[in-house]
Amino acid sequence: MTDEDFTGNGVSADLVDYVVHEIPADSREINPAFEYLSSWVNMYLGPGTAELHGVEGIAHPAIKDENRNAIVPGCSTEIDGRTYWLSIKGCGAQEDMFFGGEFTREKIAAACHDPALLPKVRGLHEPVRGFIMSETWMGESPYGAQGEDNARDGFEFSALCNGNCMSINGAYICPTIALVPLAGPIEDAAKQFYWFRPHPGRYYQELRLVPSNTRLYFESPHVLSADPDATFELLGVTTPRAAQRFEINFIRSGIAILSLFARSCRVRDGGGLEGLAFHDVWFDKDAIVAPDGTIHFADIEGLQWHQIPADRFSEVQRHDWDELAFEFLYALIRVDSHRAALEGIHVPWPKQRESISTFLHIALDRDPFAYPRLSGNDLNVVVENTAIDGAGPVEIPFLAGVGS
Repeated sequence: MTDEDFTGNGVSADLVDYVVHEIPADSREINPAFEYLSSWVNMYLGPGTAELHGVEGIAHPAIKDENRNAIVPGCSTEIDGRTYWLSIKGCGAQEDMFFGGEFTREKIAAACHDPALLPKVRGLHEPVRGFIMSETWMGESPYGAQGEDNARDGFEFSALCNGNCMSINGAYICPTIALVPLAGPIEDAAKQFYWFRPHPGRYYQELRLVPSNTRLYFESPHVLSADPDATFELLGVTTPRAAQRFEINFIRSGIAILSLFARSCRVRDGGGLEGLAFHDVWFDKDAIVAPDGTIHFADIEGLQWHQIPADRFSEVQRHDWDELAFEFLYALIRVDSHRAALEGIHVPWPKQRESISTFLHIALDRDPFAYPRLSGNDLNVVVENTAIDGAGPVEIPFLAGVGS
């Protein structure tokens, strides 16, 4: 994908101008691995919040991504052969939280608890896009911004990336490169806009890197489930060879995410093991797919360290796998079907099972944490961490009856 792909091919309808507000260097926190991107680290305000405060700065065209996020196509970097773009998490909400639809001046004014701000609200352009409020979202974040706990969790987990700075032992994530506090007038004013409960904590923006804005099912205008052909075309997967590479990367990275607990597992100082487990996160909306098919887990604040006795490793790894496996397999069928269509063949399900089995073997070749094993007529995936006593192997069913 190139910058042109973001500003063309039907994506331009999502463009919104976000105003960059420069902040002092000592008020931001930068991931040391991404210090070279420090020039990107400022405050990004949606047009609604920028107007409210009369902030004038460099306007960056950005692409709406989910409700409170935006991708800046003008800020990209190459890492490990892929292009990643700057994503701002918490730069203002686009939709009315309780009443639906776009924000209007009337809706914003109805949620305003400071009469002194009402004249400014009545002067905003409609619809009011990118507006930061204080209504608490699931007890974790102020509406339109990012909460401190979530921001710091993403910052912490990003530090676990190895070598290429994008994966945790092969499980790819969208790393947080910086945290930007919204302290001062921005936060003070946002606290005056709420319906029921203002968020009690500090307000942040989380800056991260993403390889696209394509998700599996929703939270993006480009998803694999709704219109696979159009989405694959946008990603540049238009030939049989490209589709084969895409499917291999999709399987390799998907299995890596399903086995994240094993890949992140370590021995606790007090005994036992701990590894990263998924908490209230899902493949369907929290994973982003790169143009080469590599799945990246995006909303990494939903991870948590899970501490267990060594004899529970198999139980916990299998539980995490089973929670996310359906959404991965649902998408995999569509990926495999698209590849077959590009090859000009119609593959009935019994035959399709064989092709998926073949691609699984190719994808897991040389993976140190997972490998396929045929047990009778059943194809299983064995997950282990050979560097840690007690961390496997655990054999997990993948495709039953494949050898029959």
